[in-house]
Formats: sequence, C-alpha cells, structure tokens
Amino acid sequence: MAIGALALALRLYFVTQAVVDHPIRGDAVQYLSAALNLILHHVLSIAHPSDPIVHGDSYRDPGYPIFLALWMTLSSKSAAWYMTTLIAQAFLGCATVLLLMQAAKGWLPDKWLLGAGLLMALWPHSITVCGYLVTETLFGFLCALSLFLLSKAARHQGFSWLIAAGFCFSLAGLTNAVLLPFAPLLAVMMSWLRRLDRKQAWVLALSGLALPFAWQIRNVQLPPSDQSAGGRAIINFVQGSWPEYQTSWATSYRRSDPIVGQTQLDIAREYATLQAHPSQGLAMMYQRMIQAPWHYVGWYFSKPAHLWAWDIQIGAGDIYVYPTLHSPFSYNPVLRMWVAACEIVNPILAVLAAWGCLAALLDRRNAPLLAMATALMALYVTAVYSALQAEPRYAIPFRGMEILLASGGLAQAGCWLRKTLQTRRGTGRVTAMR
Repeated sequence: MAIGALALALRLYFVTQAVVDHPIRGDAVQYLSAALNLILHHVLSIAHPSDPIVHGDSYRDPGYPIFLALWMTLSSKSAAWYMTTLIAQAFLGCATVLLLMQAAKGWLPDKWLLGAGLLMALWPHSITVCGYLVTETLFGFLCALSLFLLSKAARHQGFSWLIAAGFCFSLAGLTNAVLLPFAPLLAVMMSWLRRLDRKQAWVLALSGLALPFAWQIRNVQLPPSDQSAGGRAIINFVQGSWPEYQTSWATSYRRSDPIVGQTQLDIAREYATLQAHPSQGLAMMYQRMIQAPWHYVGWYFSKPAHLWAWDIQIGAGDIYVYPTLHSPFSYNPVLRMWVAACEIVNPILAVLAAWGCLAALLDRRNAPLLAMATALMALYVTAVYSALQAEPRYAIPFRGMEILLASGGLAQAGCWLRKTLQTRRGTGRVTAMR
C-alpha cells in the first residue's frame, strides 16, 4: 500500500504541475475527435466533429476514445474534462503497479517483489505518460488487469477467472490492436506447454475473441476508406521498414530540412503505392532493400533494442511524448538525478528482462503460469513492433512487465548460484572426509 501511495503521489504531482504545450496535437487530435463524435454523433470516427455528416471508420481503436468520452460526459464543466482525465490516468497508473505486484505473488520472493514494485512506481516514463492524451496508460492498466486475473485463474483453477482474463485481454486489444490476437495465441501456447488443459485453453481463447469478433463485424460493414485499421497497419509497416524514419521525423518536427523532407515524401509515396497496388508497393520496398540488404538485416535485428530504448523518438524526446513545460523531472534536483540514473540502468534492465524471459520459458515445469504469460507477452509485443514500428513510447505499457521479468531473472540467477555453491561446498566436504 505504501508503494501504491507513492506511485499515485508521483503521478498526481506530475499531472498537476507539468504544463503540456498544446496538449491536443498528434494522435491526441484523432482520439479527441473520435470521443466527440461518440458523444455528438454516436459514431466512432476521426472525422472533424463539426462536419455535417460523420461516417464511421476503424482507423483508431475504440477503447481510448470511449475512455475520453466517459470523462467528458461525467465532467459538468466543459473545461474540467481535461484535468479530470489526467487525474483518472494517474489513478490507473497507480492501479497498474498494484495489480502487477499482486499478480506476481507466488512468482517473485517478497524482497524482489517489493523492489520491483518500487521501481515500477518510480519509473519516469510510466509517470510522465499519465500527463498526455494517449492510449498508453489505459492500455498498460488493461494489460496488468488481464495478467492479474490470469494469476487468479492459475491459483483458483476456475473458469470464471479465465473468462474474465480473456475479456480483459480483448478490452486491451480494443484499446491497442497489437494485442488483439494475444489471448488465443497465449491459450495455444499454454495448452502446448501443458499449463492449461484443452477446455481451459478454449475458454481463454473464446473469451478473448468475443469482443474483437463483434468489432470486426462492425468494421466489415463500413465503406472502403483509407481511414481504416488496415491502412494504419500498412503505414506503420512502411515507416518501420525505413531506418531513417524516426530521425527524419524528429528533424522535421524541430526544423525544416530539404533532405529530411524528401525522405518523408519517399515514405509517403511508398505507402500510397502499397495501399493502392499491394504487389507494386511490395516490389518497391524490395527494390529499396535489395540495394543494401545487410543494412536492412541489421536494422531489423536492432529494432528490439530500439523498442526498449530510453529516448522517445516520435515525440518531444527523452521521457516526454509532447513538449512539456515546468516538468518536475526538469526542476526538481532529486528527480533529475533519478532520471539520469534510470537512463543508465535502462539497457541493463532490458538485458535482465530478456534473461528473465528465457528463465521462465526454459523452466516451464516449475515456472508459475504468470511468469510464462508475462514472458510470452513481452516476446510477442517485441516481435510485432519489430515487424512494424519500434518506438520507445510503445514499450511504456509493458515497462512494469519488463521490470517483473528482470526481477524474476535476477531471483532465478541468485537461486541457481546458491544451489551451485551449496553443491560445491557439499562435494568439498565429502572429499575432505575421504
């Protein structure tokens, strides 16, 4: 509870003190438009709410616009909804820490669990993201809730907990479509690893597919449009195939540069071709990559490191999604030193988390179900974002799971080390007696 109180205090401190310069920009414009269209026109669309006719689209997933529309509706004053939403996100960020700690009981020893919880409460990205109108806080909360319910299902062996976990996985998928197929894939893997029987696997898979199936039925009835989930996946795929994309975007964001502008135009041209004529678009991408094949091989192998890196590229940089004034992490000397320390630790944490994934999956007979599910989720999102666009902002919802995996890997390494030392000491004593 002390860790939860600390997590909440830091998040409330940030959202009430930091001033975001023009907070309705970038992705936030589309989320706000979708929320207003839900309220005014009862349709999900990123079209401007003042348009006389608003047609539905699937470009943005429904979870976060519904979340925004909820706080807009509940706020009595028109200007109060913004701060109400940020405060709600601060509470969700706190709840994410507590849910992951509760879920990891039985997996991590108490001292490791407390250390992981403290680091989750203090991790800078997880604090600052609560101050922006982006999906990451809500998405991270739903992922944590899903894992918590899955841990309950593992302890109590009840179908109701599995249904609830699958339902929450589907809510997470409707907030960020990256996670849409995860529940059925997890069910297949857990069945193959003999951690769930066939009936339990079916329950988890079907409950995780129910809401996405309904959402897809809605989407197939929409008229063809560029503003679709498929179009957004294509643009992410094209942008992610260009090693120069993030640098060119950041440069164009800060100043005008003809070379950078040409790179952005080339990416847009490739996307338009792939959208209109898939075979020609793929051929264009192939011709670009075949000119420097090893360059692109190296790029794709390096994308996991880019995903779990520190500095947000598609944004204001460092730990900020949008330009932020009067940030406590800028003027508070203690928090400034903490950010510097976390930046140094970040690559070490990623390596330890990778080791934690291996430790959980290699010890599949003894590892808790939650450890294996967390490892599979981390590997799954790393693979998907490496195929599409690897951006440190996208890893923020999974930072808590990264910390749990790193703690689990360290705890496992400590256990193996103690056993090895005990074995050697025992062998040495037997030899001495002889």
